[in-house]
Amino acid sequence: MAAYSDYLDLRLAVSEKVGNRAISDVFPRLVQSAEAMLNTKLRHRKQLTDATLTFASGVATLPTDFLEMLHVYDAQDRVMRQVTISQTKLSGSQYQSYAIDDASVYIYGLTGDRDCTYYAKLSTLTTSLTTSNWLLATYPAVYLYAVAVEAANFLNDPEKASECGRMLVSAMGNMKVDDDRARYGDGVVRVQGVTP
Repeated sequence: MAAYSDYLDLRLAVSEKVGNRAISDVFPRLVQSAEAMLNTKLRHRKQLTDATLTFASGVATLPTDFLEMLHVYDAQDRVMRQVTISQTKLSGSQYQSYAIDDASVYIYGLTGDRDCTYYAKLSTLTTSLTTSNWLLATYPAVYLYAVAVEAANFLNDPEKASECGRMLVSAMGNMKVDDDRARYGDGVVRVQGVTP
C-alpha cells in the first residue's frame, strides 16, 4: 500500500509537513500548481501512452493529456522523424517526417491514421477526495514535497519551502534512478564500426 492512498491522505500529510492545517481551502490550487510544475519536469516510463492520431488533409489533433512526443510511426511501423512545419511541406515528407505545433500534428498531405507514443500529463488528484494516480501510488514523496513547496510558499515560509524543495530534488532523483534501472538495467552498449 502506498504511503498516501489518495488526495485526502496527501492533504493531511502536507498539512503536517508545513505545520498548518489552514491550507485546506486552497489545497486544490496548491496541488494543481505542483502538478503543473511536475508536468514540466517529469518524463517517466509510466507516463508513456500509445494513441492513434487521425489525420485529415495532413493535420491531426494531439491528445488532451499530451506533454511530449516520443515516436510517430509510419504505415510500416517505422519511427518517423520530427522536423519543422516548413520541412513537412516538402515532397515525399509524408513518408518520413512529422511536425508539432500547439495542439496539432502535421504530416504533409496525409489523410488516415498514424500510431504514436507520447508522454502524458499527470491525471490530477483534485477531482475527488479519494482520487489517486500512478505518481502518488508509486512515488508518494515526490507528491508530498512538490505540494509542500507550494504550501510553504503560500504560507510565506521560505525556510520550509527551501527545505521541502531540497527533499523534492532528492525524491525526484531517486525516482529517476528507479526509472533508469527499469528501462535500461541490463542494457548492453555495442560500439559499431571498424575496431582497430
